[in-house]
Amino acid sequence: MNNPSNKTQPLTITPLYVGRNEDVSMANVLYAQGREDRIDVSVYMFVIEGGDSPIVVDTGTLSPEYVTTHHPYKFVRDDESEPATVLRRHGVEADDVEIVVNTHLHWDHCSNNALFRNAHVLVQRKELEYAINPLPIHLRAYEKLPGLQAPWMVAWDRTETLDGEAEIAPGVTVVPLPGHSPGSQGVVVDTDTGRYLIAGDTIGVYDNWNASDWRDSVPATIHTSLFDYYETFERMAALDCEVIPSHDGRVLAKAPFGK
Repeated sequence: MNNPSNKTQPLTITPLYVGRNEDVSMANVLYAQGREDRIDVSVYMFVIEGGDSPIVVDTGTLSPEYVTTHHPYKFVRDDESEPATVLRRHGVEADDVEIVVNTHLHWDHCSNNALFRNAHVLVQRKELEYAINPLPIHLRAYEKLPGLQAPWMVAWDRTETLDGEAEIAPGVTVVPLPGHSPGSQGVVVDTDTGRYLIAGDTIGVYDNWNASDWRDSVPATIHTSLFDYYETFERMAALDCEVIPSHDGRVLAKAPFGK
């Protein structure tokens, strides 16, 4: 619940698990790697707490039935992993959230924006423009399909665009991370235990990122520009943050971040 006493608390980041895509090839995650390994791809909402109100980064998917109807994945979610249920169990009511950040507008990162009825939804302007008119190969990722309205559009009247880096709350800064999509963005959070970057699908799993040398990092298989992607890797290295991937099951073992 929103608590005025939170204003003096250190910032923390908690990933909330809201389902998974089962049996996904690592070749779908690591560009040009050709690996035969298969993994379950977790879906998270990230909650930043310690400020005036909770901030949610990414809002996950709709129901398994919706996902399997419109996307080539076997998406699994039990009742305990429903977004509203997970939030409430964590102690956050959706109506108390004042800011939602979409790292990008692919279907598995923004489909529950409407759940946060009192929140401003922040997205990069380049991402919104591309989501409205993507290349044919990316139509499904943005749900620009005949007879289908992308769920994020339900919160259109509360969606606000950013042009580049912006501090959205004390200790919380949005940074552009183009490459996976034209307007991908991440969220840098300064905590008592260090700086963290919620990286969106720029870093889907830990295997994408090489903290020792960004040149050895591997882009996601889905991307719009490798040139932008490698510039983003270099920028991420300069941020000097611990990187939090968007879909790696190992994230939960390290959470919460900032404590």
